Amino acid sequence: MGVLATRTPHRPNPIGLSVAKVEAVDGHAILLSGVDLVDGTPVLDIKPYLPYSDSVEGATIPNWLEVDGALAVESIHFSEHFISSLSNCWAHVQKQALYASADEFQDLIKEVLSWDIRSLSQRLRPHQVTIESKADDCGSKADKDCRNKEDYQAADSCSIVVYHLHLEGIDVSYKIDENSNIIVDNAALLPSAANQNRCSYLTWRDKLSTL
Repeated sequence: MGVLATRTPHRPNPIGLSVAKVEAVDGHAILLSGVDLVDGTPVLDIKPYLPYSDSVEGATIPNWLEVDGALAVESIHFSEHFISSLSNCWAHVQKQALYASADEFQDLIKEVLSWDIRSLSQRLRPHQVTIESKADDCGSKADKDCRNKEDYQAADSCSIVVYHLHLEGIDVSYKIDENSNIIVDNAALLPSAANQNRCSYLTWRDKLSTL
């Protein structure tokens, strides 16, 4: 399915999405209810309901979306380097984190990465990500190819695509192979982590215990 026919977040423009109920269809007119829209907002398109995106009791979905695990990744593994780097990062963010421990935060990462939401074009030809060389013997020509945004396929033989996930002030680096296996490699503090000003998990726990 194309990017404009689905609920993918990889969209070319900032068009908002709202869950809605189709009450009636009359020719080319559709009566909707329950939409989170300001009066007069134009409705540009109707997308199918997806259980993993919204949670509406009794909602139905199209038959072509009933494929179990269509977006599920094959596996998620955390490297030893990631475990070590996460421990170091957690020492700096735990006082403001919304999670009780680094292990709980790691569970969040696993849950977020459990769906491969990349568009088809990004799976076939990744862009706007970091390119790392597999070996030093790729040569200058390969290095040139790796930097060429117009020809990622020429660099596939000597490069690995590195994606980044930003959560709780931490930059999580990971890779996805051709079989949808994810390797989480590294965790690093984001510059904005030190400027976060919010109640942490421990703060909320203490407040709730006094109620």
